[in-house]
Amino acid sequence: YTATSNNLQFNSISPLNTMNMAKPSANDIEQMIQRARPTNRDLVRRDINHGINSSISSLLLKIAPYFYNNGTSKDLLCLHGTVACQYKGNRYYIPIEIWFQQDHPNVPPLAYVKPTSDMFVSTASRDVQPDGTIIIPYIKNWRHPNSDLQTLLKAMSEAFSQSPPVYSNSNMVNRPTPYPINPPAMPMPTPVTMPMNSGGNPSYSYPYGYPQTQIPQDVYRDSVQTAVLDKVRIRLDEIMQMGKAQIDSLKKTEQDLIDGERKIQSFIVDAQQQQSQAQTYITNLQTKTHEMLEATQKMSSSSGKGNNSVKEDALITPAPVYKQLLQAYAEEHAMQDLLYYLADGLKRNSIGLDTYLKHVRELSRKQFILRATMRKCRQIAGLPLK
Repeated sequence: YTATSNNLQFNSISPLNTMNMAKPSANDIEQMIQRARPTNRDLVRRDINHGINSSISSLLLKIAPYFYNNGTSKDLLCLHGTVACQYKGNRYYIPIEIWFQQDHPNVPPLAYVKPTSDMFVSTASRDVQPDGTIIIPYIKNWRHPNSDLQTLLKAMSEAFSQSPPVYSNSNMVNRPTPYPINPPAMPMPTPVTMPMNSGGNPSYSYPYGYPQTQIPQDVYRDSVQTAVLDKVRIRLDEIMQMGKAQIDSLKKTEQDLIDGERKIQSFIVDAQQQQSQAQTYITNLQTKTHEMLEATQKMSSSSGKGNNSVKEDALITPAPVYKQLLQAYAEEHAMQDLLYYLADGLKRNSIGLDTYLKHVRELSRKQFILRATMRKCRQIAGLPLK
């Protein structure tokens, strides 16, 4: 396209060499998807395969940093190559790039026309902005799940067939084709608009860094500083997040230790109270045991005297043998009651097993002697034996 004639200087051309390049294998595509880590990997993989295998385009896949207008960057998947269009009976191939955002296809892709050093973007195009951004209605109205990349390529081809988005440079009239065989590298997709040249034609430095004009050194310096600051900021955020997580973990551990200390103190207080109660029980048991021993000794001493357990005037016996029988009978029943209370005290844990066995052994021996004495007295008195 020239400034004087305003005519397209296109001849019938061949697509870029991406058609002759080997398509990426499924393994290469999967590795790049894993590096980019999109949210919807299956849908991204589907659109990539549709774009690479489309009959109206010749696209290859790469992963490269995309620089946003706010100075941040992110590694995104990009399909780059050409899309075919028909204009005035001839077939042309428009160089494009399509960037997949992290939430693709919930958000539309970022599409750009990729002009070479001998091309300019048409200022009259309704489908492409001066910085190369493609703004066809299909991208503006992108809605998932009704929108996909295959239909987007068809919409681009139809829009470019109505109005080609690029013009050839008037200084490159003798060049047989406006498309370079080996397109230059694409360091970043941030558009930078350049001033008008002396001939009145717009001169742009598009988001792909073509050597159309010399980029000042301070632009590179600012770009590198921005990238370094962004990486430092990201790393600092990661370190702060890790530190915050560690602090939260330590705080939780501290709270757990405090709760554990409170529980241990409560257990110690309960144990001390139980120890005090046990000591009280032991003292009471020793007192009761001492009283029982004294009562048993008194009973034994009274039994040895023979005439103190029953008053002389309580019962009148006709003979001494009956008196001895009555005395033995009373003592035997008293021992029987004492054995009962000893067993009840053992059951209630009022006395120990050793104390119980000691007194039971002693009382049983005395009870045996009393029963033998009662049997002998009955024989002498002529009373029936039970």
